[in-house]
Amino acid sequence: MLYCPENCNVVDVRLGKLKMAKSKETVSKRQSYDDVWKNDSVDEYFKADIPQKMLELFKQDRVQTVLDLGAGDGTIAVALAKQGKTMHALEISIEGIEKIKVQAQEAQVSVRTLEQDMYQALPFENSSLDAVIAFQSLNHNTLPNIEKLFAEITRILKHGGLFIVKTANFNSFDLEDLGGGLYEDSHGGIPCTLKFLDKQTYVPQDGPEKGLIHYAFLPEQLTEKIEKLGYTQIYAEILQWHILSMFKKN
Repeated sequence: MLYCPENCNVVDVRLGKLKMAKSKETVSKRQSYDDVWKNDSVDEYFKADIPQKMLELFKQDRVQTVLDLGAGDGTIAVALAKQGKTMHALEISIEGIEKIKVQAQEAQVSVRTLEQDMYQALPFENSSLDAVIAFQSLNHNTLPNIEKLFAEITRILKHGGLFIVKTANFNSFDLEDLGGGLYEDSHGGIPCTLKFLDKQTYVPQDGPEKGLIHYAFLPEQLTEKIEKLGYTQIYAEILQWHILSMFKKN
């Protein structure tokens, strides 16, 4: 199922002795999230809870193998491993990867870590996973690249597999026009200056995600994009700042 040994660096394994040249964007993104996850008191904005509905679906569908995309410090991956799931945790941040390993060791569970940008090819065989989860992580790119990621997720999920996503809701933004293409957004209670590249694509100008491209979905748009790939939406909830959607692959 997975093309590398436990706790491998996926880039090295997929290319053998040939090292992949890291783009400035990837390096910048890794450094940004290294800065986030090296902090022992990470802002709760970067952490996500486990939805009870997801746990119910996992039990109902007998989900065993799960990929956590953008696993952060591993809180969710380790919690699911403690429930007996076979967990793969993909995270671009080296600091995040180290925290996942520490949490897993302390909990005495196994979590396979993958140090990789999620927008690269995912190192899993076709139709090999029961579920893929992405909490507050997959919206850190342009829409075309996110759509390519959706296609990769579809490739590696089994028929009947679950795709659970929690992502930024554009409708939750509270924007004040500052002029010059800049807006101040106070959603989340943390004022941040944003530069919009188009209606829903933006780049924070300050804060821990400064300079990183983001995309915020509209709820109906997210549903349409994923269902078009051969899914049925089985649950949806609008949270304070996010969209929580659960899909089953047909």
